[in-house]
Amino acid sequence: MLNFLKKNKIGKHSGKNKGFTLLFAVLVGSLMLSIGIAILNISLKEMELSVAGRESQFAFYAADTGAECALFWDRGEKIFATSTHTYQPDLSHVTCNGQAFTSGWTVAPKTDTYAKTEFTVYVDPSDKTKGCAVVQVEKDDSNNDGLSATVIRAKGRNNCETGGKTKIERGIKVTY
Repeated sequence: MLNFLKKNKIGKHSGKNKGFTLLFAVLVGSLMLSIGIAILNISLKEMELSVAGRESQFAFYAADTGAECALFWDRGEKIFATSTHTYQPDLSHVTCNGQAFTSGWTVAPKTDTYAKTEFTVYVDPSDKTKGCAVVQVEKDDSNNDGLSATVIRAKGRNNCETGGKTKIERGIKVTY
């Protein structure tokens, strides 16, 4: 039997086939590693996109909160400065999202036909990382029909803390 094996070279490797298995294993391993890295890269990009989408929604909700607050107090109570009002409104009773606005209001210098008020609404006043909205209420009386054109701009931010994570800003504009 041994002569048969020697004669037909069964059990022996010829010189030209040495290392083929090792080369094949390295090639298959490299291919699998490349596929794994590509899948990991796609997964990481999808996670970044998902986080950005979530943070964008937080910014939009903050802007919506600010715009609704301004609409409520302008349409119902008419507390925002106009070109014809010369007084600073009493803000002691003004609240938005559970916050009292006794300070933090800015009234731009008024002209004969224009006035602008700006304030900030925090989603959670105790935690500025949960977002805020910077709201501007502009009154323009230049159309001479006795009515003010009002523009409310609310810029919502996902994070109102200085430094920290990436900030995303979304805005809402209301005109009436």
